[in-house]
Amino acid sequence: MLAAAVLGAIATTLDAGPVLGDLTSSSVRIWLRTATPAKVVLHVTDDSGMSLAVPAETRAQHDNTVTLHVDGLPSDARCTYTIDGTAHEDWWFRTRPEHDTACRIAFGSCANEQEGSASVWNRMNALDISALVLLGDTPYIDTTDLATQRARHRTFATVPAFARLVAHTPLYATWDDHDFGLNDTDGRLEGKENSRRAFDEYRPNPTCGEHGQGIYTSFRQGPVEVFLLDTRWFARTQAEDEPPTLLGASQWAWLERSLRGSTAPFKVLACGMVFNGAVRPGKTDCWGAYPAEYARLIDLLARTETTGAVLVSGDVHWSRAIRHDTSDTLGTDLIEFVTSPIHEHLIKAADAPHPGLVFSAGEVNSFLVIEARQDGDSASLTA
Repeated sequence: MLAAAVLGAIATTLDAGPVLGDLTSSSVRIWLRTATPAKVVLHVTDDSGMSLAVPAETRAQHDNTVTLHVDGLPSDARCTYTIDGTAHEDWWFRTRPEHDTACRIAFGSCANEQEGSASVWNRMNALDISALVLLGDTPYIDTTDLATQRARHRTFATVPAFARLVAHTPLYATWDDHDFGLNDTDGRLEGKENSRRAFDEYRPNPTCGEHGQGIYTSFRQGPVEVFLLDTRWFARTQAEDEPPTLLGASQWAWLERSLRGSTAPFKVLACGMVFNGAVRPGKTDCWGAYPAEYARLIDLLARTETTGAVLVSGDVHWSRAIRHDTSDTLGTDLIEFVTSPIHEHLIKAADAPHPGLVFSAGEVNSFLVIEARQDGDSASLTA
């Protein structure tokens, strides 16, 4: 949480946030929570002195959270912001350049509120990342009870190192099993609507699924478009006599539209569960347990003629790089980066054999950085 003296100066008793959300060349989303329902005013000032004021109101029905939208900002401008007239040294951001050619995006999964995870947030801050993507189990909740969901998100948001980082670094997120509601679970989980409600209240993503279903979304920075998949909400929710679905019809349709419309040189498909079947014995929540869905994903990439695809996953408490044998279908092998854990709990059994294994390491407090740059018709990506 921010320093008590700063919080005490805010008339609206801000008790979580602010958290930077989706950031573009002309807009930003900023999330916050007040201790009680309140009216708040966000002021954003750019380096030329231009100021925009956005009023909002937090309400009990949304757990006193609100996401404010600011439009009409100049591109590539350093902006500071205040909440009800109060400023803080971490309350700033830089809008994306109109000609956006570079990014440094951090991905991580499996975090808690302990010092080890805090060390990761501090390291990310020192690296001056342009975005943070949480892949799930961030936080650990393990129930769909709405009050507990909200309380766990609230506690996670107030870790000082995390709060400092996301006050000026845009945060994007999906969920995995423990923040969806239960270990190794799927879309048949009772009460998942509560999990989605809390996620939508506490995560300032660009969008949150469609038609009140799922939480999938996407964003772009520089030459990279990130597609955050939801591999929990729709999993195994279709008729039992069909091959089990993972993404569900609406998410598949969204992903196809989005891939066809993307002009990014690199497309990062990211989710909590791994895109392969090399997992510890008995683990059933991985793409390897949904072979028809995995084949559909590869077919979709081929049909849409998607180039520059990269897979990113987490969950397994082990970090790996895996080469997928897709050259016959896609003309190149897909590379998957598995990044886990941000906390200290390793699972040695996750170091399972895979014919395409390139790298495998059990390293605590770990995360992935993808750095990409575009120069004219040439683009490069390093992970």
